[in-house]
Amino acid sequence: MSLQVYSVPFWTEKEYRKEFIDKTLEVPVGGSTFYFDIPKNPMVYVSETKGVLYINGSCYWEPMVYMLQDIKSEFLYNVNVLAHSLGRSITDEKDELLGIDDTKKAEKRKYYVVVEDTEIGFYYNLYLPYDGRNGFIEIVPYFKKK
Repeated sequence: MSLQVYSVPFWTEKEYRKEFIDKTLEVPVGGSTFYFDIPKNPMVYVSETKGVLYINGSCYWEPMVYMLQDIKSEFLYNVNVLAHSLGRSITDEKDELLGIDDTKKAEKRKYYVVVEDTEIGFYYNLYLPYDGRNGFIEIVPYFKKK
């Protein structure tokens, strides 16, 4: 009987970023700048134009949804850091369906985090792939005092 030993490579931050992170996007949200580390994925392209994030991909929908989940978790992390730096705490987190457009095959949603009296979040539209159109996701961040 032989014993197999697996070793996990030690990654420095720089090596990790070089190996797994494609780029970092800077997105302004209500006077703050949020940084999103976009992982390497050959099937999904993430871009930012005038504060709006776009997730584009091929006809495969799942990689784009996984990227959206990654951006949501990065967004929550950024809001958490911002809240702790202001001495506040997160009181609520929601993802709401706002509407469905059957003609465009689109779903409009709103994801937000409440930090005491402030709502920080983003509206996002999911455009499903159909009739030769690749699917894409449009994300518009916002900041609102209650």
